[in-house]
Amino acid sequence: MFTDDEKDLIKNWVIFGAIFLLLIAVAVTVYFISMILITDRKELLKDKYEYIVESLNLLGLFIGGGAVIVNVYFAGRRADAMEETAKATNRNADAANKNAEAANKNAEAANKNAEAANQKQITERFSKAIEQLGSDKPEVILGGIYTLERIARDSESDQWTIMEVLTAFVRQNAPIIKENESQSPEDQEKFQKLRISIQACLTVIAERKHPDLENKYIDLTEVNISGFNLIELNLKGFNFTVANLTEAKLTRADLEGADLYKADLEGAYLTEANLTEAELTEADLTEADLTEADLTRAYLIKADLTRAYLIKADLTEADLTGADLTGADLFGAYLTEAKLIGANLTGADLTVAYRLEPDWITKVLLTEADLKGAILTGARMPDGSIHD
Repeated sequence: MFTDDEKDLIKNWVIFGAIFLLLIAVAVTVYFISMILITDRKELLKDKYEYIVESLNLLGLFIGGGAVIVNVYFAGRRADAMEETAKATNRNADAANKNAEAANKNAEAANKNAEAANQKQITERFSKAIEQLGSDKPEVILGGIYTLERIARDSESDQWTIMEVLTAFVRQNAPIIKENESQSPEDQEKFQKLRISIQACLTVIAERKHPDLENKYIDLTEVNISGFNLIELNLKGFNFTVANLTEAKLTRADLEGADLYKADLEGAYLTEANLTEAELTEADLTEADLTEADLTRAYLIKADLTRAYLIKADLTEADLTGADLTGADLFGAYLTEAKLIGANLTGADLTVAYRLEPDWITKVLLTEADLKGAILTGARMPDGSIHD
């Protein structure tokens, strides 16, 4: 590849050469024409004008050839210049691509650094919040709980870990007291001080923002949350096995698919609660208020519903096999295709009143209900009579 100086030298030599050849051609042509014009030879005088024309044509050929040579040279130079321009463009494009790649790498590095800084901050906040949970000051504990809530909302990947921490806090600080155990005055005092914190944990868990991980569930087995306020909370799929929920306020709570096996719900307020497909086998629902609750396809096998309020409750396809409904108020309850095999309905009110203008009629909603072996002694029947 020639340098610019070498190219200029070649260009100058080409131009000089072309001019030199042109001058020679002109000189030779002028010489021949002059010789023809001054000659005395008869054979030349006869056709001298033809010779002059041929000489001029020959000169034109020389001039044209020189022009062609110059054009070829400059065309080559233009081609070289275009090639150099293309190469320069490619070099610039390569440089731009490299700059873009470098910028992308810098951006990725910046993102990684930002993510690392964010994770570091989350880790620090998480660690500090865990320390706060171990405090003996309720306000400090609450600060830790709400810090964990913010982290769970901001970071979906950390939500489940935080839920496990909060449920562990509830299980540890609100354990169920078994019949053969007693709670020391110190533990009772501690539990009372932590009620607000436990309530906050339950609220944060119920109001979590992101979906749970697959095959994971909120584990609140064997916890004592008697009398706690769980009104309208999302408790769907929670595991409350053997939990103490006596007199808990669960009005309009969503307990769809919840596991309440052997749970103590005596006197609990479950008005309008969603208990669809909930597991309530052997649960204690004595005097629980289930007015207008949705118990569709719920499992109430051997459940104790003594004196429970099931007014207008939906028990469609519910399994009440062996359940104790002694004195239960089933006024207006829907028992379509419910299983009441071996259930004790002693003293239960199975009536429902519909106002059909202008008269009042009494009708029980026991459509296709399976009452095989059910004890109906003293139950109030649809016609108002007492079953013997």
